[in-house]
Amino acid sequence: MVVLHPLKRRREIQRLWTYGQRFANEMLAVVALCRAGEEGESLGYVVSVPRRRERQAVVRSRLRRLLREALRITLREFSAEGPPPFTALAVVWRSSGQLSVKQLRLWDVLPQLRQLMWQAWERCR
Repeated sequence: MVVLHPLKRRREIQRLWTYGQRFANEMLAVVALCRAGEEGESLGYVVSVPRRRERQAVVRSRLRRLLREALRITLREFSAEGPPPFTALAVVWRSSGQLSVKQLRLWDVLPQLRQLMWQAWERCR
């Protein structure tokens, strides 16, 4: 079982942004820091919704909750493949496309995140 923990230290987050591999589609971007020979079930994560994309704090908070839950579900599905091949992961909101953010639901975000996670999983393996 994968143990998720939010990245809190500035050094860990900087390392993720500097050395991580980037994958993106029109809705989301994922930055994955591949494991360098180390084994483990622990995975640090960051969920980011930039203010310039969504101006209202209520909307940003809702999107962060939605993305965190989508990340949990996706990692649970991928855990059958084995432990995650990355130590840290960032999920960044880009845009909702044609949907309004208020109409956005979990099932709208899940396929987008699954696609990016699969790319990261294959690249880091």
